[in-house]
Amino acid sequence: MSFSSHHHFVLCLFLLSFLCVNSQSSPHAFVVILKNETPSVVFKYCIVYGKYSAEFDHYLKPGGTDNITTSIVSGENNTLECPLELKEKRGVFKLFDLNDTSICHVPSEECVWKIQEDGLCMLSQGKCVMFGWDKTLSIRHTASELIRYNRIAREPMKYIASDELKSEHNI
Repeated sequence: MSFSSHHHFVLCLFLLSFLCVNSQSSPHAFVVILKNETPSVVFKYCIVYGKYSAEFDHYLKPGGTDNITTSIVSGENNTLECPLELKEKRGVFKLFDLNDTSICHVPSEECVWKIQEDGLCMLSQGKCVMFGWDKTLSIRHTASELIRYNRIAREPMKYIASDELKSEHNI
């Protein structure tokens, strides 16, 4: 191999490795972890990209955890919304939205939500931001009826969990 072709080979190898490193840093999925911290079973189903997905329907036992990993799709509504039922309590919670900075929106970061008696706790910078249950949803509804309700918990309750509450709930 001549000197110039060796240089050309090394340059091509360098450019190829540079492209590989840069392509790996691009996020392709988001991860949402949902933990049931109540003593009761929680039923959930989810809407991904604005469409119902039976893949995520199931009961979450007390102490159970559900890891939801979904691809980021260019041109799609990259959201994850889950109607949840805990005994008589119900709510439709937006757990991830690529375009909403008030909730989980960064694909490269794991998003952790804890189901509690008061509602859903979104862990953010080591603190709990609480989203309450929807007191107006009095009947069990299905994904096809979701459009009529469309009460997405966008506004958190007006408090961050105190240190006493955090230690009580192991946050």
